[in-house]
Amino acid sequence: MTTHLKFKVKKKPDVVFEYLSNMQKFASVHPVISSIILTAGNSYKVNETLHFGKIPFSFSYPVTVEFTNIESPIIFKATVFKISKVEMNFRIDTDIDSTVIHEQIDFRTSLPIKKLMRRVFEKQHRLLFENIDKI
Repeated sequence: MTTHLKFKVKKKPDVVFEYLSNMQKFASVHPVISSIILTAGNSYKVNETLHFGKIPFSFSYPVTVEFTNIESPIIFKATVFKISKVEMNFRIDTDIDSTVIHEQIDFRTSLPIKKLMRRVFEKQHRLLFENIDKI
């Protein structure tokens, strides 16, 4: 399942790039990530807590992050619970007085949770870019 999202912030592209490519900065603005730990090269362990009502659910998963420069996509590849694969592609474009982020998310899982995952990602990433816009 592929999802396309689009966000607009009033920050310069280099600021957005810094928050998407620097994992400590990314964690500092992400609404559900508590920490990101470098494991090797471009590989990390992400610690996250989701809330289902008042019930917190914490888990961790490996992720790799690939990018060349601000003109190239920033690609996150994660495997959650060894059965769900997520690839996020962020592309940064300049608008007249803002920055537009185009995001493509690919979910691959045998579980019937793709629609739920899509809603969770849409909400989290809307909040993520709102947080970047507030910096």
